[in-house]
Amino acid sequence: MTKHLLALTCAAAALPSQAAETTEIKTLTFNLRYINAGDTGARMWTGRRDAAAAVVQREAADFVGMQEAFRQMLDDVKARTPGYTEVGVGREDGKERGEYSAILFRNDTWTASASGTFWLSSTPEVPGSITWGNTVTRICTWGQFRHKTSGKQVFVYNAHFDHQSQECREKGTALILQRIAARGSSSPVIFMGDLNATPDNPAIAAIRKGPPAFTDVWQHMNSKVPAVESGTFHQFTGKKDGPRIDYIFASPGLTPVESAILRDNTAGHYPSDHFPVRAVLRIAPNP
Repeated sequence: MTKHLLALTCAAAALPSQAAETTEIKTLTFNLRYINAGDTGARMWTGRRDAAAAVVQREAADFVGMQEAFRQMLDDVKARTPGYTEVGVGREDGKERGEYSAILFRNDTWTASASGTFWLSSTPEVPGSITWGNTVTRICTWGQFRHKTSGKQVFVYNAHFDHQSQECREKGTALILQRIAARGSSSPVIFMGDLNATPDNPAIAAIRKGPPAFTDVWQHMNSKVPAVESGTFHQFTGKKDGPRIDYIFASPGLTPVESAILRDNTAGHYPSDHFPVRAVLRIAPNP
C-alpha cells in the first residue's frame, strides 16, 4: 500500500471517532407557575399539567430547568414524561417543602456525578435562609453530568432569582459565579433559569462578564428580533412584548446552535404564565 493510500485509509478510519466527539445538548428552561389559589379554570395546575408535560415530552431536552415547581407538579410532569431523573430539593426545608428549582435530565443519555442546592443568601448552606432584602426564599440547584456515549461532562445550574430585591439578584449572581469558579473542573457550564431581570439589569451584565464569560444563547442566535417580540413573561396572555426574564447561558466550550422561545397554546390556553426557552448547544471537540 502506498503512503498516499495509507494516509487516506487512516483519515477515513478516524472520521467515526471524530464524529462521535461531537455532542449536542438540548436544554429547556421552564417556569411552571406555582399552584396558586387565585388561578381558576384552565389556569389551574390540573388544567395545565398535561400541556406543560407535552412541551417537555416533545422537546425531549437533555436538561430541563424548572422553576416554581412544587413536589406535586414535578411528580405530575415526570409521570407524563418517562425517562427523566431529577435533582433538586424544596427551597423551604431542603427536602420537599416549597418550590423547587429542579433539573430534570435524560437518564438514557446522561448520568449525574454530583449535585446539590444552595440558598441565595449569606448562609447558602442553610435551608430557607433569606438575608439580602428578599422576603421569598431563593435557591440555585446544580448538577455535574456525564454523557454516557462520549464521556463528555457538563455542569448545569438552574436558579430562580428574586422578583423584588435587586440586592438579592446581584449578590445571588456573585454567589453562583463564585460556586462555578470553585467547581474544580474545566468542563463547560450551562446556567439557566427565571432570573426576574431584563437584559439591561446589572445582574445579567455580571453573568455575561463572568468569569466565565457567559453567552446569552437566545440573544446570540436571535439578535435581530426586536424587544417587542422577545418577551418570556406573558401572564397567561400570550403577549410577545412582555419582559424577557428567562435565560439559558453557555460558558466557553459550548457553541450555540439554535434557540427559541416556545409559545405553545391550545385555543389561547397556555401551560404557564412564562414561555419556556429552548437552546441547543454543541460541546467543543477534544483537542
